[in-house]
Amino acid sequence: MNRHYFSFMEHFEKKDKDACVQFAVKGLSGGLFTLPELYEEILTPALFTIDECQDEDKGCIWDEHVKTGIVKTIIESVYPLVIEMKNNKKPLGIKVLLACPERELHDVGLRMIADMFAIEGYEIVFVGANTPRDQVSIAINIEKPKYVAISVTDHYHISEAKKLIEEIRNDHGDGIKVILGGRAIKNNMELFSALGGDLFMDSYSDIKRLREGDAS
Repeated sequence: MNRHYFSFMEHFEKKDKDACVQFAVKGLSGGLFTLPELYEEILTPALFTIDECQDEDKGCIWDEHVKTGIVKTIIESVYPLVIEMKNNKKPLGIKVLLACPERELHDVGLRMIADMFAIEGYEIVFVGANTPRDQVSIAINIEKPKYVAISVTDHYHISEAKKLIEEIRNDHGDGIKVILGGRAIKNNMELFSALGGDLFMDSYSDIKRLREGDAS
């Protein structure tokens, strides 16, 4: 566990938005951690603590929303660094479209993955949460990505993910590579094959390996 995670959590557990944002920005500018380390070793574990809120515990939903909002603000606050990093990387000329299936509202992890694709030279089309299947297909027609990344956090939305992938295959054939991610799939990798994905990606190192292949 990143040693800075515990310092961050002191602010996060208090829901101190200002302190959390300042911690992230100052940590990056001071070289205490990199952007991928912030995302993967600090913010992602922090998000996992939010998920300890159970569906039947109605009293903790507001807490989940507040903390998720803090993480979103941090991601937006450090985006200038994403721009700087991607401007220093040779563009690949390859687009990645990122979306969640219908009813899936959790897209914070997908947004972090989008930023990590960006700093590796990919062109990003971030569609985000709760995207109707026909809209994903329309976006593919217009943007013509090589990859479509689909994230599923809640296992109740696996069936919607399957319908989305089937529509992508029906409308665009095998020319589109489908990347799958999200905790619902990571916790049950048998779903990866069942859904018909081409790649499972869960980390910055996965993206770096993909770039190596695309750049060769």
